[in-house]
Amino acid sequence: MKPGFADAVDRLRELMVAFAALLAFGLVLSLLQYWRLLERQTEDLRTQASIVAQTVSAAMVFDSRSDAGDSLLALEQSPAIVHARLIRTDGSVFTQFIRLPAESSWLHDLAGIARVEVPVTADGHRVGLLAVEASQLPMWTDLVRFLAATLGTLLATAGLAWWLSKRLRVQIKEVERRTRYIARFDALTDLPNRGHMRHLLERAFRQQEAATLLILDLDDFKQINDQHRHAAGDAVLQAVSQRLQLLCRHGDRAARLSADEFAVLLKPGLEGEALRAHVAQMQNELTKPVSYDGQWLPLHVCVGAVSLPEHARDASEAMRCADAAMRHAKQIGRDSFQPFTPQIGEALHSRLALERDMVEALAQDQFCLAYQPQYDAQRRVLGLEALARWRHPERGWVSPVEFIPVAESSGHIVELGLVLLAVLRRDLDAWKALGLKPPAVSINLSWEQCRKPQHRERFLQQLKLLQLGPDEVEFELTESADFEDIDKPDSFVFTLQGLGYGLAIDDFGTGYSSLAYLRRIRCRKLKIDRLFVHGLSANADSHTLVESMVRVAHAMHMLVVAEGVELPADEAALIAMGCDLMQGFGFSRPVEPQAVPALFGVA
Repeated sequence: MKPGFADAVDRLRELMVAFAALLAFGLVLSLLQYWRLLERQTEDLRTQASIVAQTVSAAMVFDSRSDAGDSLLALEQSPAIVHARLIRTDGSVFTQFIRLPAESSWLHDLAGIARVEVPVTADGHRVGLLAVEASQLPMWTDLVRFLAATLGTLLATAGLAWWLSKRLRVQIKEVERRTRYIARFDALTDLPNRGHMRHLLERAFRQQEAATLLILDLDDFKQINDQHRHAAGDAVLQAVSQRLQLLCRHGDRAARLSADEFAVLLKPGLEGEALRAHVAQMQNELTKPVSYDGQWLPLHVCVGAVSLPEHARDASEAMRCADAAMRHAKQIGRDSFQPFTPQIGEALHSRLALERDMVEALAQDQFCLAYQPQYDAQRRVLGLEALARWRHPERGWVSPVEFIPVAESSGHIVELGLVLLAVLRRDLDAWKALGLKPPAVSINLSWEQCRKPQHRERFLQQLKLLQLGPDEVEFELTESADFEDIDKPDSFVFTLQGLGYGLAIDDFGTGYSSLAYLRRIRCRKLKIDRLFVHGLSANADSHTLVESMVRVAHAMHMLVVAEGVELPADEAALIAMGCDLMQGFGFSRPVEPQAVPALFGVA
C-alpha cells in the first residue's frame, strides 16, 4: 500500500470514528432532552387539567353540562390538547371536548399521545374525573430542533477541531521531517553526517561491497575561525562540501563528520596508484582558496584512506582505521595523504589498549601530580605548576605526551580533569597539615574538558565540592587548543574569571594567532614556550621575539613566565628583559608532592 493512500485511509478512519463518537454523544444528549421535555409536557398538562378541574366541580355538582362544556373549551387554547373528558364517579361521560383533526393528523398519530387524569372534587369529596389527552408532536418538534442544534454545534466544533488538527498534523509532519533530516544530515553543509556515514558503511559491509573510505581534515581550520570569525569558517565548510559533491563519482557518498573533518565513501573502491591519483585530484580541487569578504582564504587538506573489507571488519573499525591514517598524514605535513597500513594498525591497537588502560586507571586512582616550581630573579619559589603523571602497574610511568592526546581524543580528559582536581585537593591538605600554604597552583585546562555544558557544570561542581578556591588554584589555557567560545557572553573562560580564578596562556607563541588570542582574552599570566626560550641568549631572533613578548605582556598588565629555562645565560637574558618568573630543568625538575614543602623552606 502506498504511503499517501495509507495516510488517506487512516485519516478517513479517524474521521469516521470521530463522526460516530459525535453522533453517539448527540444521541445521548437527545435522549436526556427527550425525558426532560416529556416530563415538562406531562407536568404542564397536569397543571392545566388541575385548573380546569377546579372550575368544573360546581358544574358537575349542579349537573350543568353547558357550564362544564364552556370550561373545557378553555383547553382549546393549548394546541397540543386533542381530547378532554369529564367522567362521573360511576364511569359515565358527563361532557367532553374533542379537537377537530388537522390535515397533518397522521403526524399527531405518529408522535403519540400523552394522557393525564385529575380528580374533580367539591367540598373535599370526589365528584368526578378529568381525563386529558395531548399530542406529543410539539415535544418531538422541540426535540428535533434541539437535536439539529446540538449536532450542528458538534459538527461545527468537530470541523474547527479537524481544521486545527490538520494544521497541527502538518506542523508535526514538518517537525518529524526536520528531525529525520537533522538525524541524518549536517545542517550547515547539507551533507550526510557521521551517523548516516556509519549507516552507509554498515550497508556496504552487509552487501560485501569493495569500497574505500577517505577521511579528510582541513589543516589550520581553527586559524580561519580565529582570524576571520566563524562566518568565514562556515563559508569555507560550505565551499568544501560543494566541491566534494562535485568530485564524487556515481556511487560515491560524501559526509561531514565533525567541525573540520569530512569523509568520502568510494564505491567501487580504489587501490594503489589509482587511489593516489584520485586523492591528488581531490586535494588539488579542495585546496583552492575560498573567497570571503574580499579575501582569499587558503586551504590545506590531509587525507587518510582505508580499503574495505580488507583492513576493517565493521563500520566502527573502518572509521577508526581511516582516522588513524589521516592523523598519520597530518604528522607528515600539510596536504599529505596516507593509506592505512599494518604498521598504522599496530599503532592504532596500541592506542586503543592505552585507552582501555586509562579507563581502569581512572577508576583505580593511578594518576597523580608532580609540581614544577617557578622562580623569580632572586631564585625564590613564587609559583607551582601541577603536571599530570600516570604510574601504570605494568607499563610503569606513562609519558603525558603519550596519554594526554589519547585522553583528549577519547573524551576521557573530562574525567581525568576531575580526578586531578581531587588529587590537588589531597596534596594541598597534606601541605596545610605541615603549615605550608603555597601560592595558587597552576593546572592545565583543556578545551575538551569544558566544551559541552554538562562538562562545564561537572567541573564547576567539582571545584565547589572540593572547596578549591581562586587562592588555591589557577588554570592554564593551552593556546594551541583554542578555546572556541571566548567570544561568547557565556564563555567558560569568562565564567572562571567571574568566579575570581586566575588564568594563564600556556605555550604562548606556538598557537594559531598569538596576538589575536591576547586581544580576545585578558589573563594574569603569559607563559612563553620553551621553543623560544632555549638558547635565546645565543640566538638574536629568539632574543628579539622573547623580548617583544615580554613587553607586550607587561603592556597588558600580565606576568610573564618563561618555560624550559636550562642555561644560565638564558636565565640572565630573561632577567635582563624583566621576565617575572622562570621554570625549567636549570632550576628544578618537577618534584613529587612530598618534596614541595622543602622548596618553601618547610621541613
